[in-house]
Amino acid sequence: MTIYEKAKDLVTAREAAENYGLTVNRNGMARCPFHDDHHPSMKLDERFHCFACGADGDVIDLVAGLFDLSPYEAAEMLIKEYGTGQEEDHPAAWIPRQKSPERRCHDVLLALETRLHRQKRETMPTDPDKPIPIEYARNCQMYDFIVCLADLLSSGPEFMRRDAMDRLMDGVLGLYEEALQKEVITYADIFGESPDLA
Repeated sequence: MTIYEKAKDLVTAREAAENYGLTVNRNGMARCPFHDDHHPSMKLDERFHCFACGADGDVIDLVAGLFDLSPYEAAEMLIKEYGTGQEEDHPAAWIPRQKSPERRCHDVLLALETRLHRQKRETMPTDPDKPIPIEYARNCQMYDFIVCLADLLSSGPEFMRRDAMDRLMDGVLGLYEEALQKEVITYADIFGESPDLA
């Protein structure tokens, strides 16, 4: 069994897409990440296909496109993410592994970062003579906060990383995971309250 076959046996394109921050509706449709998609035009199941731009392939093609990787690097990433190794009785079978708290936090923050970056782009003002839309300002604030939090968890001082991890694992991470299931992530989803506009 090749590395590509192993990777494709571990996860479907739909499962990987949801894990990496795409919102997939009940019909298996999502906004295509490979073009400026305003309405869900990508169908995801074992494979993916975009009816608007024609992007098509399997889970390896999807991950390679999302993260600008070669197919081999994408297969390696999927195996590292979804498998632990080979079973003794079935050398070709791979076992899904439980994510560590650190990995779970990293994955959720990465997915939030991806979604909020898209929300920023979609609400970016187009007329420089008009005031900045409040929705765009909120998306920028949420995005910057998540990026800073992700940076802190990956390279901050040890005591700050521990404190941030404790706070995330004490319920905040679950709220962030719920936010990723929504079509639009709101200010309250990230900060727990609506901003005071008075």
